[in-house]
Amino acid sequence: MNTPTRNRKGFTLIELLTVIAIIGILAAVLFPGVQGVMKRAKQSTAQTKVRNIAQAYIAFASTGNKFVKQGAWSLTAPTQANSVADFGAVLSYNGSLNAAELWYVEADQLNESAAFPKQVLIGATGSQTVDPNFATGSVQYGYHSWTTFVPTPRNIDEKIPLFWSRGLTTAGKWDNTTGVWGAEGGHVAFGDSHVSWFQDTASDDTKFVSKKSAGTMSANWQDAVSVGTVTELKSK
Repeated sequence: MNTPTRNRKGFTLIELLTVIAIIGILAAVLFPGVQGVMKRAKQSTAQTKVRNIAQAYIAFASTGNKFVKQGAWSLTAPTQANSVADFGAVLSYNGSLNAAELWYVEADQLNESAAFPKQVLIGATGSQTVDPNFATGSVQYGYHSWTTFVPTPRNIDEKIPLFWSRGLTTAGKWDNTTGVWGAEGGHVAFGDSHVSWFQDTASDDTKFVSKKSAGTMSANWQDAVSVGTVTELKSK
């Protein structure tokens, strides 16, 4: 008995185009959501890094009421800083925070292809120096993603900003070119080690409590610290 043969037909051009169109629509709907999840994950990682730095500084400052002074870091002046690299050396030497990667954000728009240094200080005990690749920001070894100020405050509390994402202007906006996340916003770590994400510090609910004018709020981080003359630390 002969088995009847069936004619097998492939997909028609219209069917293929329909499938491709459906896949395109699904991708257009799902891709932004996936991107958003990935970005939030990267921001969460960055938040953990700056919290660790803030905690290390708070522990250092709470021991003998120490604070960072203006000046170049060296083994003979291990609590001085003129740059983010110097500040990293202070916390490495005094607080055992020697992992250089904490000072960089992988998703930083300036650091996407950088290979970060592994340590802040290199060399044997008693002869440590700052890793040259950590001391100077570069396309190859990355730019420091956090900044702070000197002199730092003796009195640390939950209202004083200690560290923040690079690019925050005194007007309370993140610079689109130099900001870690562009003009989108950034993290600010405070004196009690809590970290918050801000789109800016210029809105009524994000301004800093001014230490210079009692009872007022300010977008300028310089108004929020409890010292007179301050200098923002930047990459060399």
